Amino acid sequence: MERSVTLLFLWLSCGALGAEANEMKEGDFDTNLTTPTIIRKYLPGSPLKSSRSKCLLECSASNAPDAALTWYKGSSLFSIIKISDVSMILSLLLEVEYHDKNNYSCVLNNPISNKTKHLDINELCQSCSAATQTLVSVKEGDSVTLHSNFTNIQIKDQILWMFGPQEILIAEILKIHVYIFGYGNGTFIERLLLDSQIGDLTITNTSTEISGVYKLQINNKSSTCWSFNVTFSEPLPSPQISNHSHHCPSSGSECVLECSVENVTKGNLAWYKENRLLSSISVSDRNYLCLDLDYEDNGNYSCVVSNSFISETKYLIISELCSVQSNNLILIICLSSAVVVVIASILGLCLYKRKQARQDEAASQTVTSQNSPPEASSNATDRNADNEQRPLIDSSSSTDTSQSIPLCCR
Repeated sequence: MERSVTLLFLWLSCGALGAEANEMKEGDFDTNLTTPTIIRKYLPGSPLKSSRSKCLLECSASNAPDAALTWYKGSSLFSIIKISDVSMILSLLLEVEYHDKNNYSCVLNNPISNKTKHLDINELCQSCSAATQTLVSVKEGDSVTLHSNFTNIQIKDQILWMFGPQEILIAEILKIHVYIFGYGNGTFIERLLLDSQIGDLTITNTSTEISGVYKLQINNKSSTCWSFNVTFSEPLPSPQISNHSHHCPSSGSECVLECSVENVTKGNLAWYKENRLLSSISVSDRNYLCLDLDYEDNGNYSCVVSNSFISETKYLIISELCSVQSNNLILIICLSSAVVVVIASILGLCLYKRKQARQDEAASQTVTSQNSPPEASSNATDRNADNEQRPLIDSSSSTDTSQSIPLCCR
């Protein structure tokens, strides 16, 4: 009898210990089993508008060793996937109609426990239409950033960037991972940059092939959409800065500059110092703008022509246009030119007077030779030799010539 009681006590004790162990095991397993997540799934390069009659969904789970992931339609098994590797993520797709009224649920289970996530078709499969469209103009070859106005992306947020009338998926942020798919069949993929923190999309080296409507869709508790129409504008000519202008008169004590632009009918022309606006006009009123500076000014100035979309900037180099040396150099050049003209005129007059004097001297020699007496012919040779050293000019002729030749030419 006592032996039987002892055996019964031992059996009950072992059973209690076994049940407690099973409860601990089940509890430990259950803490490692997380509720699966359901998101709207978009295929890269697929036209979203052409497949709007159906909604593609993905149920996924992680940290689930020896578990199965199952889609249920009501209480009926719809699809299932199993995995034993704890490092892999379970993922199972489901495609439904937008107006499907059935109850769907995704279940993650192992031999001991299960976690269930119910699908809300109205929440995930609703059509998202952009309430507003922002016009963005860019100069071909430049970069442009489309802003999401999102502050901080969470793991539950899904960011989608689509392009064109068919809304082709070109970039996505899913569970904080960034995916770039490019346009259509993956072209121009290297031109797209997606900010993983705020979702801004930057398009580099823009060209007309990638102009059009870009749609941004943010999925979290609900879907919100915006669109951007990217167009290309004609480039603006660069403004020109000059220190010679009849539009901007100078008093001489200041450096007066003119900034002007040609072939622009709409837009503004402005002078800036650093980032501070100094003056501005509409180019439809006039195409130039004046600026007065001290010669000792060493600030950073720029002239900017702009329209609603793009701008062109010309930076002022003060040392080239507003230095005292350059101003004095212009004056020196002008004075030097005047002096050269005066000197050339004086030298020309001197040469002319010398030539005239020599002609008069030669004529006097000829007259004297013809009037000499015959008996003096024997001494002609001596006189000719003496004439080579001293011209025979009468006193009256010599006096007139010296008076007519300028002092600098004697």
